Amino acid sequence: MKNIGININTTKDKDGKIGKYVKDIIGQYIDDTNIFVFKDSIGLENIKYNYLDIIVALGGDGTILRTSRNLNNSNIPILGVNIGNLGFLSSVELLEFETAMKRFINDDYYVEERMMLNCTLPNRNELEKYTALNDIVVSKGTLARVVKYELHIDNKFYIDFTGDGLIIATPTGSTAYSLSAGGPIIYPNLDVIEVTPICPLSLSMRTIVLDSKSEISVNIKCEHESIFLTLDGQRAIKLNSYEKILVSVSEQKCRLVKFNDYNYFGILRKKIISRTADCEGEKDEDIASCKNN
Repeated sequence: MKNIGININTTKDKDGKIGKYVKDIIGQYIDDTNIFVFKDSIGLENIKYNYLDIIVALGGDGTILRTSRNLNNSNIPILGVNIGNLGFLSSVELLEFETAMKRFINDDYYVEERMMLNCTLPNRNELEKYTALNDIVVSKGTLARVVKYELHIDNKFYIDFTGDGLIIATPTGSTAYSLSAGGPIIYPNLDVIEVTPICPLSLSMRTIVLDSKSEISVNIKCEHESIFLTLDGQRAIKLNSYEKILVSVSEQKCRLVKFNDYNYFGILRKKIISRTADCEGEKDEDIASCKNN
């Protein structure tokens, strides 16, 4: 283990003390290692960092999402260390990091591959490919009216509907925006794609789960409306009227470090299900406290 990256979310480590703590722990347990520090994923895409043995994503789920999209070499495993609020994708909490290092050097871990999505806008002159780990969302702007969407699966017409938007999610992203919009929870290593509408005006449009080999085509039918394509809730691209969006599974994978006692259902209960149940029905003065627990 000679080359280790640390990607720091600087909004959660403004004085750099957490990053220094993590760097010192790595140096304490791994001899003669080269440690490369990145701030807010800047520089991760540089080809000279393709040889990293591992990268520590120091932040929350958003930091892991950004790290996975920006890495030029998707074979590099990501160890998520949570210093955020939720940390559903993270492997450990910050206070567990020293123990995690001991377990890591003793090979008490495995690497779990997660599906990612590709998205292109074929009607544009410059065909850029976008990648997402959680989801690709097509939605109207804040003040825009509802928009009509036409959906094709593998070049076959499926449905058209009017609503606020559409979420195309991986199993990893099934517990994010799609869950809030009424979609199901999907076990993270299944090879499927989840398509969930956002506030459809018709009861005929509901979540559909597709084979991962499917290609999804979304045609926008509107005029003079503000519509956006959003990647993992972090990057937004303004779309044109009557734009076409193509989505399929990416060859790129996100590789997450998980320790051998990792329990998906335990994390799901603790950070998604129980967290929601605890906050429901709380008094106003208790809500802030609940959200911080």
